[in-house]
Amino acid sequence: MVGTPGNRRTLYSKKVIIEAFLLLLQEKNLNKITVTDICKEADINRGTFYSYYNDPFDLMRSIEDEMIEKMMSTIYISGEQNILNELLKLILINKDLCKIIFNEKNGSRVLNTVLNSAHDIAILEIKKQLPNANETHLEYFFTYSTGGIIEVIRKWINDDMKIPTEEVVQILESMNVTHSQ
Repeated sequence: MVGTPGNRRTLYSKKVIIEAFLLLLQEKNLNKITVTDICKEADINRGTFYSYYNDPFDLMRSIEDEMIEKMMSTIYISGEQNILNELLKLILINKDLCKIIFNEKNGSRVLNTVLNSAHDIAILEIKKQLPNANETHLEYFFTYSTGGIIEVIRKWINDDMKIPTEEVVQILESMNVTHSQ
């Protein structure tokens, strides 16, 4: 049945809509993309689009939610030691998508959501580095650290992910050690 999740036609329709949308995002800001633009690019009718999404913002939210879900499962599967490395590998696998959704002009909420979800784990790690810090200082250090991590990941993505994920992790870890002393 058409519209049923998992149905081949549904999967195909969503795939072409997302591909067309991502292509348009390479040329335009999200707020400049219309449903008509997406439908023309995907070669579908508006009814097909509206059977899955309300508007381009809803489509973007759906794409981001799917990436957040993938990243969150990566966090829970990878364990404390490999979180950053595994997240960077996931970004690398989804390179084209991540170049778009982590771009500042599109205002993606993915990295912030994922890093904030790892708040408790991160605070425990910071406590190990700064055992005498009070809760306020820990929160400020967390905010500072996550802001830096987000910007380093964005730079890595914008530089076309040329350096290996392990090297990015080493860079981030060396910065963390430098600033926690």
